Amino acid sequence: MREAALTITNLWVHDRDGTALVKGVSLAVPRGGVLTLIGETGSGKSLIAQAIFGLLPFGLQASGYITLAGRAPIPVGDTRALTALWREQIMLIPQEPSLALDPTMKVRRQMVLAGLADDAIAPTLAAFDLPESTGQAYPFALSGGMAQRVLVASALGVGAPLVIADEPTKGLDADRLTQAIAALRQLSAAGRSLLVITHDRRLAEELPGELAIIRDGTIVERGESARILAAPESEYGRIWLAADPRHWPRCPRCCDMGNLALSAHGLAFGWPGRDWLFRDLDLHLPRGSVLGISGPSGSGKSTLGDILLGLRQPRAGSVEWGGADIVAQPSAIRPLRQLYQKLHQDPVTAFVPNLPLMRQFTMLESVRPSLSVQRDLPPLLDRLKVKSGLMNRLPGEISGGEAQRLALARILLLDPVAIVADEPTSRLDPVVQRETMLLLREIVDDRSIGLMLISHDRALLSSVADDHLDLDQSSMRIVSQGL
Repeated sequence: MREAALTITNLWVHDRDGTALVKGVSLAVPRGGVLTLIGETGSGKSLIAQAIFGLLPFGLQASGYITLAGRAPIPVGDTRALTALWREQIMLIPQEPSLALDPTMKVRRQMVLAGLADDAIAPTLAAFDLPESTGQAYPFALSGGMAQRVLVASALGVGAPLVIADEPTKGLDADRLTQAIAALRQLSAAGRSLLVITHDRRLAEELPGELAIIRDGTIVERGESARILAAPESEYGRIWLAADPRHWPRCPRCCDMGNLALSAHGLAFGWPGRDWLFRDLDLHLPRGSVLGISGPSGSGKSTLGDILLGLRQPRAGSVEWGGADIVAQPSAIRPLRQLYQKLHQDPVTAFVPNLPLMRQFTMLESVRPSLSVQRDLPPLLDRLKVKSGLMNRLPGEISGGEAQRLALARILLLDPVAIVADEPTSRLDPVVQRETMLLLREIVDDRSIGLMLISHDRALLSSVADDHLDLDQSSMRIVSQGL
């Protein structure tokens, strides 16, 4: 049997109330091999990575041991010993790129501090289709997919023998996903050991090695990856694989073009001194419909969403909210802010970090007087499968998937006319992803909301969207889905 690069022994994680979130997990990452960990949102996947690094959120307690090859076991409660291993022995590719990159420091400087040689920056960026100018940019100027590629590229250039990748392909389009998979395989081929945490089926399929499935803090199945993906023995493993968007039924229908949530005409946007992201773009979002937006990372999908919400000004063209031209007079949109909402790509950043979640929800009552959070929130949490106990925590004490569902709940409590959802299921496992998208579609129909759905997942858009706008730097086109 191959020697283990990392052994996790009897890992438990409890919250401040004593509830077990991770329950006696024991795993081994083969030296020079790959262990892929999959499971539902909130199952404890990321808590395992955080425990290894001594980075558990405040209020959580861990017990158990980790052992690196050739070293004595380290209690997971010994944060000083764990942090001493950073960069030299283990490196983390975190789930939230916006939180991992210093917003006050240019990318190149951060990559050097991570351990890359200065002359290796440009070729490392180029390996991920990132121009050399990316190194001179601040993180806020990067798209979510570009920031994620910077983190993967940094791991490729740093020599730590063990790399822990927490959702390394989240938010990447198909081409960049291929690059990220190739980079992870390259790390493995070079003898690096990998613990990969993901809910991306394609990533799990294309990485060799072993696979473990976790649910509700407990490992329910583990073994050789190809065998489990071909014929899982656990019931949850079968449910997880069956929830792939490629298996969803399509649900397009005719829309009422006379009842628009918003429309745009002749939109154009480009950064000064660079090529246009898009030009001469027209679109209409009827109420009760879903408009899918796809395109390569960095093609302007999120920027387009911000323009449609009045958060960013286009270089040309106009946007109408409910028939009112808002581009010339941005101040006119403020009374409508409640009605036009954004579901962010990085949901944790949408919450105030040091304020309990319930307090942030009750503050909505001052925005919408008819709202009673005590009355209206519990049934919504049930529909989104969010445990009510999470409302007593801080945003940093919940998983990315839980944060995304709570961000959606907060938006729905405001009873919006339209929602721009930027990769709303990128942090959700396939089962919860399907449930969330079905719920979103149901809410769109029941409440007659216009939903602009930004996603790299074309199979998901084909199943959910009524129309499809493909943003490409060479062309923009509307693709009708069965209308």
